[in-house]
Amino acid sequence: MTSNEESGLRLTRAVEEAERHTGSEIVVVGFARADGYLDVAFRNAFVVALAVLGLVLMVPVDIHEVLVFPLVAGASLAAFWASRRAGIARATTTRERRNAAIRAAMAAAFLERRVTRTRDRVGVLIGFFELEREAAVLFDVGLQARIPDDVRASIAEHVRTRCATADLETRAVTIAEVGKRLGAWVPRRTDDVDELPNAPTRGGVR
Repeated sequence: MTSNEESGLRLTRAVEEAERHTGSEIVVVGFARADGYLDVAFRNAFVVALAVLGLVLMVPVDIHEVLVFPLVAGASLAAFWASRRAGIARATTTRERRNAAIRAAMAAAFLERRVTRTRDRVGVLIGFFELEREAAVLFDVGLQARIPDDVRASIAEHVRTRCATADLETRAVTIAEVGKRLGAWVPRRTDDVDELPNAPTRGGVR
């Protein structure tokens, strides 16, 4: 069994444990990144191109005009390529930009994973974002009606602070804890049916 398979199995068991305490349906999605951040890569490439052009024009070295375009273009392409890497993308985006990407990715996954299709609209999506080093929670309308705003905010903050880093065991334990907290407001019924898959899935990049 590969490490990815072991991770998937551990999180699946965590979801199963969580749903033993609640009638809510918990769906877990892992994202390598919330967004492609192409706008950031193009911006970085443009800024580097301008900087290199400025240096070429200002340095007291005679650079043949034939070499100017290759120098500027090469630096721009290198900056674009580097900006596609996780560390550079994270370092050159604002928190607001990353949070907006996370919200959009969560909304898309919420529909794609059919979290809205439960009988009583009690689905909850938990997303883990590796590039952004964040975690997020999205509740369906049935949970929004039953659980007070401050309780939902507390659950979401608990998941975010505990699961932002990629520690498998911490994430698994936190998922089980979420199930227990949801159970106080949405207890498991005797006729409860497991309506959504328990295994985690991978989210795509927009």
